[in-house]
Amino acid sequence: MDNSIREKRKFDYAWIMIGLCFMMILTSLGFCSSGRTLYLTAITGALGIPRGAFALNDTFRYVTTTIINMYFGKLVYRFGMKKLICAGFLCLIAFALLNTVATTVYTFYFASILLGLGLSWTGTTMVSSIVHRWCTSNKGTITGAVLAANGVGGAIAVQILSPIIFQEGNPFGYRTSYMVVSCVLLVALALVLILFREKPKGQENVSGEIPKKQKKARGAGWIGMDYSEALKKPYLYVALLCMFFTGMALQGLGGIAVPHMYDVGISIEFVAMLTSFTSVLLTVSKFATGFLYDRLGMRISMNIGFVCSFISLLGLVFLANTPEGRVLAVVRGVAGVVALPLETVMLPLFASELFGNKNFDKFVGLFVSASCAGFAIGSPFANFCFDFFGGYQIAFLIFGAMMLFVTVAMQFVLSAAHRDRKKILAEVAGNREITL
Repeated sequence: MDNSIREKRKFDYAWIMIGLCFMMILTSLGFCSSGRTLYLTAITGALGIPRGAFALNDTFRYVTTTIINMYFGKLVYRFGMKKLICAGFLCLIAFALLNTVATTVYTFYFASILLGLGLSWTGTTMVSSIVHRWCTSNKGTITGAVLAANGVGGAIAVQILSPIIFQEGNPFGYRTSYMVVSCVLLVALALVLILFREKPKGQENVSGEIPKKQKKARGAGWIGMDYSEALKKPYLYVALLCMFFTGMALQGLGGIAVPHMYDVGISIEFVAMLTSFTSVLLTVSKFATGFLYDRLGMRISMNIGFVCSFISLLGLVFLANTPEGRVLAVVRGVAGVVALPLETVMLPLFASELFGNKNFDKFVGLFVSASCAGFAIGSPFANFCFDFFGGYQIAFLIFGAMMLFVTVAMQFVLSAAHRDRKKILAEVAGNREITL
């Protein structure tokens, strides 16, 4: 009786932890990242900073995130999740407050480094690790639902912050906006301090304990491979290269899709409407991706994303200011949204699918780090192509070649990883029979 009550409490508190994860993504990514584009014209206009120089903020942010995520597993092992999350929110609060007093581009660069630190410990990597630790099944669906909070938070942030940033007669409204953001983050930090638990009570090993009855469930994960052993596997490095190319291509496309639509003559009103529609759809897409993984497995769910990335690329290549072209813009926009979870929701699922539970924190940190490295150069590379060639067509071709490589390579990576997985599970089963 006592055991059943304890199990019920674990289940109940897992939902509280999922709610905390949703809140973390909504406040950190939603208010600090999704709304970043709102500030570009306001800050550069108020301070007279060139847009190109100010845009380097994102490079500082993604380079920082890349470096920190490489050591995510070690940091969690040494300090624990709660301390890192609190440190992350403190960095985000410092980022927001620093932006209220910054007057030079170098101060904004330093603030972006703080943003990269903060999001490394409150964003995708951290919540994926928490879900992996607290949820025993349907991890794909839950991860997708949690990461969908980014879109929800972004939509809320736009409604709250836009009127503050663009106050009539006040070019420095963005400073008040960042004060509001810091208050939101402070509330989130307080909730983490009060409600966060490091791990479920009675859980001896959060990253590799073998259940007595090993069941095959896509959303439950598997025992996993030793980190030292995985480092000897060539397909780990191929997978990391694929994460890098995917991050670079999809982030690059995201950064140039709207300017390209303007370049071909599509109206600002139509582009704004399409952008709003796809932003809402992205929330659904993230949840659906996790759900599909739990129901259909990795190969089908990832290939859907790869196919949609090609549709999005082709749509941009043939875009034109015609009725047919606007229909194509909608189709490629929807396809692009379906592909985008490849750089978010799918990263922890790749880590779990390929290398299992044993060293999940280390592997998800590596995958997110590789993806963020791609983020850092995707958009600058695409815009360099525009400056050099007079258009984005070359960038589309290069991104298309990258995604073709990723699509083919990941089939072999998945097959090789599944072969090793079968061997490990067979060895575990054999050892258990000998013990019995």
